[in-house]
Amino acid sequence: MRFMLIVLGLMSCVSWAAPGSVAVLQYHHIGDDTPRVTSVTAEELEAHFAWLKENDFTVLSVGEIQRRFDAGESLPEYTAAITFDDGWRNVYREGLAIFKEYQYPFTIFVNPKLMREASSQYMGWEQLRELQKHGAQIANHTNSHWHMTWRYEDETEQQWRERVVADVLDAQREIDENLGEQPRHLAYPYGEYDVALQALLQQHGFIAFGQHSGPWTSHSPATAIPRFPASAQYAKLETLGTKMKSLGLPITDYKPQEMLVSEGQLTPSFTVSVATTDDFNPGQMNCFAGGQVLQPEWDGNTFTVQLEQPLPIGRSRVNCTVPSKSQAGRFYWYSHPFIRADERGRWPD
Repeated sequence: MRFMLIVLGLMSCVSWAAPGSVAVLQYHHIGDDTPRVTSVTAEELEAHFAWLKENDFTVLSVGEIQRRFDAGESLPEYTAAITFDDGWRNVYREGLAIFKEYQYPFTIFVNPKLMREASSQYMGWEQLRELQKHGAQIANHTNSHWHMTWRYEDETEQQWRERVVADVLDAQREIDENLGEQPRHLAYPYGEYDVALQALLQQHGFIAFGQHSGPWTSHSPATAIPRFPASAQYAKLETLGTKMKSLGLPITDYKPQEMLVSEGQLTPSFTVSVATTDDFNPGQMNCFAGGQVLQPEWDGNTFTVQLEQPLPIGRSRVNCTVPSKSQAGRFYWYSHPFIRADERGRWPD
């Protein structure tokens, strides 16, 4: 009887994790002559794709993953999605042979205005149409890659909303006119968003991706979907492989929901509630903020993390991980993003 109870307990944990955790990989440039911080070489990209194949990953399009989540369908044990931001010309030049070989679905987020203004740097519609034949969906990265949450001086909230909607819908219209109707998927420039922006995108039928790390699950906010950067130091498969096999926490609530911290709040905290802790030991969770290792405080199914050192100006994130009980070698992963502005209410790109 005791053996049966243990087995049933483990089955409960596995079935809870079964609906699916998706590792969404984020790339920008492909090449060795572009800024390393946002670049992966063709050799590294091919190695990533080969690793996905060798480790029995199912690579699905963003649209198919969203459809399955909406329908309550389970995903394969190891599922990934592939995304490229900006539509750089070197993605076509260096990546075409790799895309043809593996035939994985992938998404390219483009800025139509920048495509017109800097055609030597960005892919054109003809190149994007060719990539569509080899698995690409083309999605929205706004018209000109701006800080979407910034309000102009003396701009009302209504004027800001109208400006955001016009920019996003104009970009979507141009994409659809040139490539056929594409899914309403958007990647935030710089990964920046706020609650008001999320609400606007939701009203117009978009799902949206940030740049905080972690798996995408059915618990993820549809307008704040995390992705794992896979360039520069993050391209190493020794660490990227662990991230790609990570699991998403079953989050029911998190605070604050705004990335921008209040003026003068240099060491903020955040609080996360989960549906259950059955598949992990809360005492084994560790959180990492730069060089800091932080221990969360648990109260039932809710944990709070208090930063101890001031945030730098700009974007930051705190990553929390805890090992799964039922799936050896896999970790639950949660990332909380922050932005600290300077005295002018701005921050660097």
